[in-house]
Parts: sequence; structure tokens; C-alpha cells
Amino acid sequence: MVNETLSFLYSLRNRGSSFGIDRMAKFVKLLGNPHLGFPVIHVAGTNGKGSVCAMLDSIYRANGYKVGLFSSPHLIELGERIRINGENITEEEINQWVEQIKPIAQKMEEDESENHPTFFEFMTAIAFLNFQKQGVDLAIIETGLGGRLDSTNVVIPELSIITSISKDHCAILGDTLEEITGEKAGIIKKEIPVLIGDLPNCSVEVVEQVAVQQNSELYSIDRFLKEERPQTNLQGSYQRANAALALRGSEILREQFPVEDDLVSKGLNQVSLQGRWQIIEGPPRVILDACHNSGGAICLRENLAALPEKPEIWLGVLGEDRAKEIIDVVLDFASSVILFEVEQPRACTVDYLRSLIPHSFKGQVIDLNLEKARDKLKNSRSNGTILVTGSIYLIGDILRVLTEQDLYQNTNWNDLF
Repeated sequence: MVNETLSFLYSLRNRGSSFGIDRMAKFVKLLGNPHLGFPVIHVAGTNGKGSVCAMLDSIYRANGYKVGLFSSPHLIELGERIRINGENITEEEINQWVEQIKPIAQKMEEDESENHPTFFEFMTAIAFLNFQKQGVDLAIIETGLGGRLDSTNVVIPELSIITSISKDHCAILGDTLEEITGEKAGIIKKEIPVLIGDLPNCSVEVVEQVAVQQNSELYSIDRFLKEERPQTNLQGSYQRANAALALRGSEILREQFPVEDDLVSKGLNQVSLQGRWQIIEGPPRVILDACHNSGGAICLRENLAALPEKPEIWLGVLGEDRAKEIIDVVLDFASSVILFEVEQPRACTVDYLRSLIPHSFKGQVIDLNLEKARDKLKNSRSNGTILVTGSIYLIGDILRVLTEQDLYQNTNWNDLF
């Protein structure tokens, strides 16, 4: 039965996505508005929203709250998307929720053709239902795409957060930073405070306009000098910016959700986040770091520059528009490049990725698939470092291989030196 349920959910994925919020609003209404049954922090942004959500989750759990976390995509198990106090929802629980709500979804389609909820809408609804049933004290909800028309935007949060703005998903969100910001700022609700990270000036202006229209108080992390931003166990100065957002968010909500300073610091230094400069000891040593757009490439460059040696870099990218910026960063630091074609729509072919690598690059350029990658990892005794980057889906595939081979062991950044 569980396998049938997962097949059903993934069949919805194969139908594609449908951008808009009207269907989701109808869906949750028919489900009894479970999203109104618990307090929410709603987080959007081009990059950093997954990290900020994980940090907020860690802060509030350290302070004794029962915390729900909804994020995407998952790396290995579907249940990673819906967690309570760090525990994934089980496949059996997903199965029970699907069986309960499937008739409602089918009725929606009968009433109006093409109105069946999507995969992401199903998962969002299951998160809402599960958080309500389990009585979470607070839920951290990450948007899937954009904000204004995202399925999660039916929530009425205690606080809205916009982490960063850069160009990504331009075909859907717009070609300019102002247009993209307008979509992200769509999560701002009337008289609900909004907190922003390090946004471009043009984006700040857009958010300010929306905040005024919504009579929402606007907060930023400007009071934190860059060198004074809080420490976190996640690597990179950009993670300290994310930590500043999480800390500032907890300060804004301190009256509703009291926290202790030492426990906030503890939470920021025990964040669990797979696929974000995640170090796995082998041999070989493997670093998993999702980098799927230009903003992520800037962060990747910073971390690569701090490595003591040039790694072998494994790369797969979704979207040809993203590939060149990522490859330009990778080539500056790679001893060799291993190319993958990710098994997802919009995946760049290895031939296309290879075409972006200039003849002046002196390292080897090799094509690989998952089966050969499995053999390479299993048989390697190298003391070198492999960095897997690009698409989050490639990260998930390699992490699954490492897990199967019992090579899964998180370690600290300092172990590289």
C-alpha cells in the first residue's frame, strides 16, 4: 500500500506543476483549513531559505518548543520534507494522509477539469494536517518557488522572512530583480512583520513599498556588522548572514515565543542540514554542496577558495542558463571535472556542460553515471577530496549511494585541515 501511495504521489509530479494559489486555497478549505491551526514563520528567498529554516528549527527546538519544519526538495526520503522535532514523517503516515485526502482531490478534479492538486500541493497539505494533528508549537514553512503564488502562501504567519534575491527561475518569476522581488514579497501579509536579509538596493525598495501597502513593520539584519554576525556550525560567511536572520527573527518574536540567549546560540551551533557543505569522510573524503544558481555560485567560490587542495569536482546542473556561471567557478578550483546528466527535467546534457569548458582547462574532464560513481566510491582508497555540486538532485543521488555503502559520517570543517 505504501509503495502504491508513493507511486500515486510521484505520478502527480509527472503531470508537471501548475503555478498559482487558487487551487491550494480551495484544497485547504475543503480539508478544514489545517494551516490555521498552528503559528507559522514563512520563509522565501532565492538562496538561503533552507538554511534559515533549519536554523530557526534548531533555535526553537533548543528552547524546548515542539517545532514542525516543511522544506523541499528531499534528498533521500520523501519524509524529509515534513519533520517534527527533527524526525521525518514516516511513509506509513504519508500513506494514511494520502488515503484520507485523495477523495477530496479527486472531487476537485471532477468539479473542474485540470483542478487536481499537484504533488507539491499534496505534500504541503499533508504537512499542514500533520502539524495540526501533532500540535506543534510553531511551524517553519519554506516556500517552494517564488512566494506570491506558491502553495505555501495560504498561511497567515507570525513573521515573514525574505533571505536573498538573485536571478533564478526567470521564466516564471521575471527577468529583473525587481520582478523577482515582487514575487518573493508576495508572502508579506497585512500587519505581519517582515524581515529581510542582504538584498540588492532595488529589491529593498520593492519590499519597502509592499510593506507600506500591507502596513507591515519591516526589519533587517543591518544592525549586525558583517564581522559581528553570529557563529554557526555551517560553513561560510553567507551562513553567518543566515544565522543573523534566524537570530533576528527569534528576537522579533520573543514576546510570543520566549527564547534564552544561550539556547539560541546553542541552536545556531548544532544545525543539521544535509547537502550544504556537508563533509563525509571516506576515503575518499566527499563534500556535498548544492549550488543551483548564480547566488549559490558566489557562496561556492568562497568555500572552495578556503580548501587546502584542489578537489575533483562532480557536477550536474538543471537549466542551461545556470550552467556557465557555476562552471566558471568550478574551473578555477578543480583538479579535474566529472560531468553527470541529472535524471530530472531540464537537466543539462554532459555534452552541453563539456561545451562550456575551455580548452585552456588543464585537468581531466570525464563523463560519469550513477552506477560508475557507485563503483568509484566503493573502490577508491584516495586521500583526496571529491566535491559534488550543482543540482540538489545530484547531491541526493550521491548521498544515497554513500548511505548504501555505509560511508555516511558527518565531520567538521576543521577535519579538512
